[in-house]
Amino acid sequence: MIPAQDTLFLSVHAREVLHFDVPLFGRVATSIGSLSSGGILSLCGKQDDVLPEAYQAAAIICAADDPRLDVLKAQNRIPLIVVERDAIFSDGDVITISPRGRIHRLFRALSRNNALLVTEDCNNLCVMCPQPPKPESAARHAVNEQRIVQTLDLIDDLHFPDSLCLTGGEPTMLGDGLIRIVEKIKNRAPRTLIHLLTNGRALCDTTYTQRLACAGGDQLLAGIPLFGHVADIHDYVVQRQGAFEQTMAGLLNCFRYGIDVELRIVLQKDTVQHLTALAEFIAHNLFFVKHVALMGMENMGFARLNRDRVFIDPWDYRDELSQAINLFALYGVDVRVFNLPLCVVNSDTRRYCAQSISDFKNVWHPQCARCRKREICCGFFNSTTEKFFLTHHIRPFTAE
Repeated sequence: MIPAQDTLFLSVHAREVLHFDVPLFGRVATSIGSLSSGGILSLCGKQDDVLPEAYQAAAIICAADDPRLDVLKAQNRIPLIVVERDAIFSDGDVITISPRGRIHRLFRALSRNNALLVTEDCNNLCVMCPQPPKPESAARHAVNEQRIVQTLDLIDDLHFPDSLCLTGGEPTMLGDGLIRIVEKIKNRAPRTLIHLLTNGRALCDTTYTQRLACAGGDQLLAGIPLFGHVADIHDYVVQRQGAFEQTMAGLLNCFRYGIDVELRIVLQKDTVQHLTALAEFIAHNLFFVKHVALMGMENMGFARLNRDRVFIDPWDYRDELSQAINLFALYGVDVRVFNLPLCVVNSDTRRYCAQSISDFKNVWHPQCARCRKREICCGFFNSTTEKFFLTHHIRPFTAE
């Protein structure tokens, strides 16, 4: 697989740090004109410019081959972080820098795919989870909330996104902390869609759901997975008895209190074999959902560990996918297909496919270079390899 583009690292490690002994958290500026007090000045990509007066910068990031590096090292006031040339930062990025030189990007100003990781904790243990949960304490949840609030404060008005995803783990594990984060986003950016990815189980609590709805208003969209039309299937996939009942109650509470719902179905062995029955169940019982997302599986985490149990080539379920989509269309349910390349689905499915893979995860197969539909195709997850392939049926579109 080859990258779709320069993915601009989410995290990098500095080659060298000087005059630096406490962690930094700040907004990146690429010029003195956009530098706010306490901001972090990035000189990467501007090696021919005159060295600016950067007295108000909290730190300076500079490429290792920058001809101005010796001058920067000679000053002993401002922390200096030396990185490789390809470590690119943009105006408006929000980053953290550890004293050991680990730079982590929390918000990428030029991306359409920004997500805030609320927690890595989760009360499900899905057999195909690409990011297995890591238990966290209440104290850690408080730290996570504070980090997200600080990040939101640092995003400038120019770069605040039209849509912002809250993901995990399971964000509702923060309890009231999640409600405060949602309220913060609504107050900070009243036009931004708040896309909350949750398993929906905590939403069976009527009071909690009502408070969450009040916090998010009409900006809130809950992305909730449903993996089966009966408890046995759903509870097996999420590895939690009683989860189906809680999730269904959560969905009904969302309807009751006006939270828009995106139902998410990950396409793997257990869900594919009952996909038509699940589509009928949704169409008959969950008519209020905003749309249904049928999602190709990401080969990471438990999906990789349990590959023999969960993997199925999309080519082998393309007919089942068409049948489910036709059912949704018949009942007027909006449906989209995520994470599946156009060449592995039936022709009647292609118009439902979305370019859904986040830019920093997106790669292409070498054969895609000659495909005339590449610009409208989602490509592949970067976890796709020769060993952990998605499909053996890549067929570039080369003619009308």
